[in-house]
Amino acid sequence: MSEQNITVDILTPDAVTEKAESLGVKKAKYSLRTTMMLGILAGAFIALAGEFYTMVVFDAQVGFSLARLLGGLVFSMGLILVVITGAELFTGNTLLLIAYMTKKITFKDLMRNWLLVYIGNFIGAFGIVLLVYYSNQWVLKEYSFAVEAVKIGVSKVSNDFFTAMVRGILANTLVVLAVWLSYSGRTLTDKLLAVIFPITAFVASGFEHSIANMYFIPMALMLKTVPAVQQALSSSAPHLDIVLLSVPNAIIKNFIPVTIGNIIGGGVFVGLAYWFIYLYKRVEE
Repeated sequence: MSEQNITVDILTPDAVTEKAESLGVKKAKYSLRTTMMLGILAGAFIALAGEFYTMVVFDAQVGFSLARLLGGLVFSMGLILVVITGAELFTGNTLLLIAYMTKKITFKDLMRNWLLVYIGNFIGAFGIVLLVYYSNQWVLKEYSFAVEAVKIGVSKVSNDFFTAMVRGILANTLVVLAVWLSYSGRTLTDKLLAVIFPITAFVASGFEHSIANMYFIPMALMLKTVPAVQQALSSSAPHLDIVLLSVPNAIIKNFIPVTIGNIIGGGVFVGLAYWFIYLYKRVEE
């Protein structure tokens, strides 16, 4: 980083772009063990935030908008844990496109990181799904927690491909902006505050995050098979179409389009935009 970028304040935008590039190179060179383990941790952290979100909103008697606002605030915990602990989150790692565009890493390096982290995130998220399920937490308030979890899952597979992709674009634009802002911070407080508002905005708005959905959808799929939950659903949400909740629908109507959208939102709308602004000419020269 050049001397003009070194200040007592937060990092300047051009310095953050260079930092994202150097971090991308570092992440791409992690060993298989390190990449997978950090990916598992990130998936678990996001899933814990998903559980926290469900706990807060399932009985929040404050109106729809305020409930979503509260849910977004508590969901911020997930990315805070990821950022502060250095875990590897697929959606945040769409920023590795910067290092690829500056030719610091190869396409193979990029795909290796994305694939391993994506798999690791799923393992971590699904592990939390199992722990929450076998904790029997979902029986709270006469299965109201479970009913809310199933409602969330159904909503995730109710969009068409294009809508899900666009919501994925919007979600990861905000998530990666939160990561971007955290890069600029120099203190723990800086990083915490940087994450909260963009994440709250994406969650409250109902946008789609592929890794968060690795908790929400499997949780709903498991709970919908429980007879007591089915009975609770028939009385409290009789018009809910739980038939939509299936593994094929989860993959085709959510994970694929949302993942594509997340790559576009984080990698293109944020990463490549700042690469073009600050690093493109450097490559030409």
